[in-house]
Parts: sequence; structure tokens; C-alpha cells
Amino acid sequence: MTVLTSCDLKESLMDNQIVTAEDLQACLVYPSQTIETAYGPVDCAVRGEGPVVLVSHGGPGGYDQALVLGELFRKNGFKIIAPSRPGYLGTPLQFGKTAEEQGDFMAAILDALNIHETLIVGVSGGGPASYQLAQRHPKKVKALLVIDGISMNYTKADDINKVEEWMYLSKPGQWLMGYFFKHFPASVVKSFLQTESNLEKHDLGRRVKEIVGDADKFALIDAMFKTMSDRFEERKLGAENDIALGSAINKLPLDEITSSTLIIHGDADNDVPPCDAKYAYEAIANAKLLWIDKASHIGFWVAKDAYKVQKYTLDWFREPGR
Repeated sequence: MTVLTSCDLKESLMDNQIVTAEDLQACLVYPSQTIETAYGPVDCAVRGEGPVVLVSHGGPGGYDQALVLGELFRKNGFKIIAPSRPGYLGTPLQFGKTAEEQGDFMAAILDALNIHETLIVGVSGGGPASYQLAQRHPKKVKALLVIDGISMNYTKADDINKVEEWMYLSKPGQWLMGYFFKHFPASVVKSFLQTESNLEKHDLGRRVKEIVGDADKFALIDAMFKTMSDRFEERKLGAENDIALGSAINKLPLDEITSSTLIIHGDADNDVPPCDAKYAYEAIANAKLLWIDKASHIGFWVAKDAYKVQKYTLDWFREPGR
């Protein structure tokens, strides 16, 4: 068992492709298709060439968010399978009301696409589906990567205040956020990080400047916001199901996971707490745990050490047993 911090990693991403603002925009307009599975129709996008990576998005989300989250891997030689989980966009909520069902749902997608083995990336609220795919269908998972993923009881939704709900999830709030993204980007990033991290004031200010000064990192926040709020009425049922699913979890069963596993988590994540990563690391035999220093819930993409962490992850995906 191995524990690392992002401070331990080498500095450069020069031998890999960095995701740009243009790449993220392409993800947002890429079309989906309907795949018929044993559990009903699934809204899904398939993009890229190479070894298969199945991406389990967070909540609110959908196939577009899965494409955004998986774009680093597509640009670096992998084929992305990006489904909308149950209740999101074009995937009906007729299955997937428990973590176990979400794992079976992912397995059914692989069966429908005639994919026998996959790498899987689970992010945030997509953690339970990823963990349970590996737990319940171990032969289908070559390697498991979970980024700031839920593995234990989740009640964060209870903490969302009415102002945040209006700002992020209502149509007037979405319009206002779009206006602020365009005219006051630093304010938007600061508000987002205050919600998604527990960074100290001086670290928060430094991170805001870094993100606003990096067009690609800022574009990631913009893209994530759009995949949570645009067409929200088509995401709402899935988000409500994720909240109910998370609150029903005590600790996910993880003892049957045999695939190579890498768990990455921001040490200042204020959405999914670091204890979720610690539990999963201790429960999964031979797992690796990588803490991102002073990182929010989306630190994998926007933290100071994001590019170092991405390089490490790509190298690990190419040799998950190393």
C-alpha cells in the first residue's frame, strides 16, 4: 500500500497533451447516442481511439460532464465511454437507485458495447458506481481511478443554502453566473472554491489568481458549471437520486476489488471529505492514495499541482500494475 502527496511528484507534463479551452468546448457540443442495455436505454457518448476508459460523472452531470472529465485521457491516447448515469439527461431513472445498482448499470453498458475489460474513472458522485463496478464485476475492470469520490455516507446536500441553490441551479441564477463568468471571472472562481474547499484565506486568494491566469484551468471551471446547470431540468432527477443514494450509504463494500486502484483526493476538499479517500484506501488491497496539496474538490484539474498529478495519473494508467 502506497500513500503519496502531490509535493512528491515530478514537475512537468511536457511529454503529455494538456487539455485546452478549445478541447473543453468541443466536449460540450459533442453528440450522444442511445445505447440499449439490459436495464433500459442509456444516453452515452463514445469518443477517441485506444484503450477504453469508462467515465462515471458527478452530480449534477451527464454524458457531457463525463466527456469533460475524460478529455485528458482522450487527448493522450484513450477511448472514452461517457454515459449519463440514471436520471441524467437522456437516461431514465428506472434503475440505479442504489450504489450496487449503479455498478451493475455500468457493467450493462460494457456488455451492450461488447467491451470485456475497461479502465474506469469515477469522480465525486460517480464514485459509488465506479467502486461497485469493480466490487461486483471485477473481471471487467483492468484499473480503477477514483478522484474525490464518495465511498461513505454523504450528506453535503443538506448544507447547500438557498442562495447557493438559487445561484447555481435556477435559470435566473444561471444567467447571472454566466454574466459574472464573462465580466467578473475572479469573483466566480472565488465563490466556487469557497463552496468546494476549506482553503485558508491566503491560499484561496493565491489559487484564484492562478486559475484566472490560466485560460485552460478557468475553462475547466466554466465547462463544469455548464454541465451542472445547463438543461438542469433534465439533470434534476439524477441529482435527487444521487442525494438519496449517498445518504443511504454507510460505507461501501470494497473488499472484493482486485483491480489496480489509484485514489486521488484534494486534502482541502469541502464537498467529499478526505475521510472517504482514506476509507477506500484502507479497504482495498494494494490501493494507492495520492493527496493533492491544498486542493479543492476539483483540484485534479485546477490545483497548483494539477499538471504534475495528471502526468502521474497518465503514467499509472499506461502501467496500472506498477
